[in-house]
Amino acid sequence: MRTRLRVAMLAILSASLCAGQSKAPVEATVIVCMNPDQNVQMGVRPIVSTVFGSIGVRIDWREPDSCPAESGAIQVHLSHDAPRIGHSEALAFARPYAGGIVVFLDRVQQLHGAGVRFVMAFVLVHEITHVLEGIERHSATGVMKARWNDSDYFEMRLNRLRFAPEDVDLIYDGLKMRQARVATSALVTRAAIAGQ
Repeated sequence: MRTRLRVAMLAILSASLCAGQSKAPVEATVIVCMNPDQNVQMGVRPIVSTVFGSIGVRIDWREPDSCPAESGAIQVHLSHDAPRIGHSEALAFARPYAGGIVVFLDRVQQLHGAGVRFVMAFVLVHEITHVLEGIERHSATGVMKARWNDSDYFEMRLNRLRFAPEDVDLIYDGLKMRQARVATSALVTRAAIAGQ
């Protein structure tokens, strides 16, 4: 029975991805480095890529050992044991200024058993967005809400939870700032090497 439900959910997801959902032209690429965890990531990366692709942002997935050092890549750490203090209810947290994300897999799995793939994908979208925007803020609606409700989880399973318009603007503003920082860092590094 569970296998049939999973197959049906994948069919619905595939249909929603293909049925008239226009993709924005790719305007930016973001490198996200994350250890492969087959138990968690089965189908997660394509969902994350689709959500960002809908606003013209391409995700370039890398494993940590192939993550370029000076690229401004976002580092995702998967924690199998959430701390009992601090971030007590959070499924994950981001360090927007450092470009890092920690996802508490045990909490995601415990709270959202059968729909863990969708919730995990949207947790990643939410936290990657914090890093891209470069600020800790939340929106009244959509992916960047501070707390999702049952309606939001339902929309996730149909891959219909989207960004609020202000978040799209903030993502692109943040991307410009990130590109400027990476370019400045590369110039400083080249100047230091040339001066040796």
